[in-house]
Amino acid sequence: MSGIFQLLGGLAPQGPTNAAREYDGFELRWKMFVFRPATFKFEGIMLAILGLYVAIHLVGKAINMGRARKTVDAFTPLVTDNFTSVRPLLSSSSALHLLYATGRRNVLCLQATLKLQPLHDIISLIWQTVWSIIEPTSDNSEALEVDLTLGRGASGLQGEAAGVWAIIDKGSLTKTRTRFDLSFPRLHESAVVPITHSLFSEHSEITDALLKTPNVGITDLLANPAAAKVLKTFIVTDQPPMRPTKGPLKAEHKARKVEVTFNKPASTSDNEAVTAWLQVALNVSDLISRPGFVKAEVGRKLARTRAEVDVSLEKQYQKELQEDGLAEKSPEDKRAERKRLERSQLSEKELKRQEELNRKREMRKMQKKQMKA
Repeated sequence: MSGIFQLLGGLAPQGPTNAAREYDGFELRWKMFVFRPATFKFEGIMLAILGLYVAIHLVGKAINMGRARKTVDAFTPLVTDNFTSVRPLLSSSSALHLLYATGRRNVLCLQATLKLQPLHDIISLIWQTVWSIIEPTSDNSEALEVDLTLGRGASGLQGEAAGVWAIIDKGSLTKTRTRFDLSFPRLHESAVVPITHSLFSEHSEITDALLKTPNVGITDLLANPAAAKVLKTFIVTDQPPMRPTKGPLKAEHKARKVEVTFNKPASTSDNEAVTAWLQVALNVSDLISRPGFVKAEVGRKLARTRAEVDVSLEKQYQKELQEDGLAEKSPEDKRAERKRLERSQLSEKELKRQEELNRKREMRKMQKKQMKA
């Protein structure tokens, strides 16, 4: 314990002392005041560290803001051409940026989220670097996420559409395997999909419709190595990414989306590939909104699967409530509990009277049964 106090005492600055009259070092004098920089070494070091931190923050912020504008400006013309209302780029910090647009047929809104390394926060940057060494499976890379919301609520879901369909880079499988919606499709093989990516689908007809319909563009971009390189995930989904914990979602909380995630573009060719993938996402949005996108039996199969999952979620939720003693009680249980409560409020004399009445009532019932027999 004494060693800790000695260490803290060594870090603490010295108290004020009277300046010696004889001094050979650099000093500044004014009347009765004197300033000798050599006596403020600790304060000077702390001030230099603070100044360095502020300088790193300002420089990192300026760099990230410039990188964000450059990345978003590359695909902004496509967004402005397809949506009637596009809001200016919003920045939660210099490492997190959001672009929002709305006003397009078959798409309620577009949300593009750009995540950059926190160059403005040296402490967070060091922590992310250390954590990536400790946990190699963690993904702290810079990424661009684009969510197209096609429908929300009971009025915005036109049939079952494509269900859950996805193309995922194999390097991102570890991060996406915990998603609830990706528990619906199965892994499929396709000659169109490169070996760097995996295809997930609930039905082969959905895959054929998305890959073989003319002017959609998925097949063309997958065949282009430069375009496939920037793609991390392309997910068409009508389920939440996180498993519901309080039973199935209500209809007003459900949504159908097309979610596309990219590695942050680092060159002009990467920006062109991102823009091409966004155009494909819009084409897919138009395609799956068409009536009769898939056969009726496929739609019924998708609906049946979702009904079974909803029943399973409800059973699990009710089971958890029962374990916590919060499950909804049946009318019989409520009636019995009400009677027990009423009996607990009666005096001993009233209880004996109540028991006597119940006994006579049972005797009359037995007599009626004997007379009928």
